[in-house]
Amino acid sequence: MFRFEKEQSVWDFNGTKIGGQPGEYPTVLGASIFYNKHECVLDDKKGTIDKAKAEALWNRCQVLSDATGIPHFIQIIAEYGEAFESYFNWFDSIDNKTAFLMDSSVPTALAHACKYVTEVGLAKRAIYNSINGSILPESIEALKNSDVDAAIVLAFNPADPSVAGREKVLVEGGVAGQTKGMLEIAEYCGITRPILDTAATPLGLGSGGAYREILACKAIHGYPTGGAYHNMTVSWTWLKRWKGTSKTPSVLAEGYKGKDTLLQQMSHHYLGGIEGIKQAAWSAPDIGCNMIASTLGADLIMYGPIENVEAMITAQAYTDITVLEATRQLGIECKSESHPIFKLI
Repeated sequence: MFRFEKEQSVWDFNGTKIGGQPGEYPTVLGASIFYNKHECVLDDKKGTIDKAKAEALWNRCQVLSDATGIPHFIQIIAEYGEAFESYFNWFDSIDNKTAFLMDSSVPTALAHACKYVTEVGLAKRAIYNSINGSILPESIEALKNSDVDAAIVLAFNPADPSVAGREKVLVEGGVAGQTKGMLEIAEYCGITRPILDTAATPLGLGSGGAYREILACKAIHGYPTGGAYHNMTVSWTWLKRWKGTSKTPSVLAEGYKGKDTLLQQMSHHYLGGIEGIKQAAWSAPDIGCNMIASTLGADLIMYGPIENVEAMITAQAYTDITVLEATRQLGIECKSESHPIFKLI
């Protein structure tokens, strides 16, 4: 473990603090909700949802956050402006404190979200996701003209996934015709609380650089840093084959062709059966990829579907405790009374 010579910035979102030296504050988790084909969503254009089901999912996150000391942001995903409005109103009705990420693949929807949170007074809780090489001029102006002052700033360089390539995107630009670096764009937009995203890329396509970039971001810029490292496992072709689908047999099933008796014996010993074996094989690297990031100093882990909270939050609590135990020996003291080391040890 280590400490950074660079002074580390800490951002405060209504009491949830993110950033600092490794061990000073618990890692913040980001749970995705209303993603594509999410069972809570009844109409993705209007933003009609099963409110009881969605609230139960968020309450589960909050209960586990209280129990472990690992805090949460919620990552709200939408492709339509009207849906964003509905989702924001729902979330504010059940939680008027926690910060939320505004995430969309549709620039006009995200621009609408910036305008709406400004109009209804939610901008200081909103985190724009994300300022990246493909951000449009209209999106830049929409963010600039809003009251949103926090954003994910993405260090993604498709031409060069090395640390040097990722840093170039942050400070120089040169991606997708951008003449400015992402940090300069963020400053222009009035972003005073940037969170650097090291841009998780698929295995074999520079994924290691996403981990090394954590160290670079913290050491060079001193800003809170993290990412959605589960994207590495989601895009891992071999792992998809292992898990399989209803139409495509898994690697596990293929490997035991002609050995049905042995496979059945395995499934009887494993309480989850064959599907449980496949799920365990998927879940282990899906969680483990985030633990690697945490040991390297990541402050924010966006772990994907909110349903994965139990596995993720217990693994994160374990990792945060071990990191703090190690960094205490380097003179770092915890600054959070709710750190998992005080709750779970």
